[in-house]
Amino acid sequence: MSGPVEVEIVTLPTGTLRLLTLSRPAVRNAMDTGLLVALSDALHDADADPDLRGLLVAGADGTFSAGADVRESLTDGGRRRMELFTGVYEQLSLFRAPTAAAVEGYAVGGGAEVAAACDLRVAAEDAVFRFPGAIHGVPVGTARTVGQVGLSVAKDWVLSSRDVTAAEALAAGFVQRLVPPGETAAAARAWLTQVADRDADTVALLKRFFNDHGGLRNRVAYENDALRAHAETGGLPPGLDRDLPRTVRPRRV
Repeated sequence: MSGPVEVEIVTLPTGTLRLLTLSRPAVRNAMDTGLLVALSDALHDADADPDLRGLLVAGADGTFSAGADVRESLTDGGRRRMELFTGVYEQLSLFRAPTAAAVEGYAVGGGAEVAAACDLRVAAEDAVFRFPGAIHGVPVGTARTVGQVGLSVAKDWVLSSRDVTAAEALAAGFVQRLVPPGETAAAARAWLTQVADRDADTVALLKRFFNDHGGLRNRVAYENDALRAHAETGGLPPGLDRDLPRTVRPRRV
């Protein structure tokens, strides 16, 4: 399937793998509304596949994703696109089957968040991650990183919004495999194939245990609420740090 998200289905002896490639290479796979809709739809379709055993997310042409497309014209102030971003973050973070990100080049902003939402991150030796929410006034970056690298390292990365090399990300535990450029998809697929040979129901239950024991579901919901509130108001609402109410879940249409 062609388009902003290319989908390939691989058949294994035990089931299927879905390979999703973010494909807007002219803008370093930046995420506009069209790409986010396609990605959300691809995740829904994958989740509906009873034979699914794993999901791989990659970027086209040597870059994972430059994050939100800052050149996109947004008539509603970005509310719809933020709903899509938060929906994709939740879909991937809580996806029932194992997920892996194959990160080549830069994973910035929304790209870094999509990578962080996967269970395993395979990075090229020259890959770079960046969480620039503090630069752009967007309250994002904490929900997944704090459970992956710990509070202090997550604060370092997110509050400074600095570049994090693949080697540093590996040392912090954010990246689980470091490979030469061009080999990330193969390494990520190898891990997914290995996990696909395990009992699928047990793997899915273990994923739920990990997410629940680590508090991921609540952290994702809380951060997503902040992001939606920010998009609705154009800024950080008064009292956000004291009492953030749960908002309505994202619309699909």
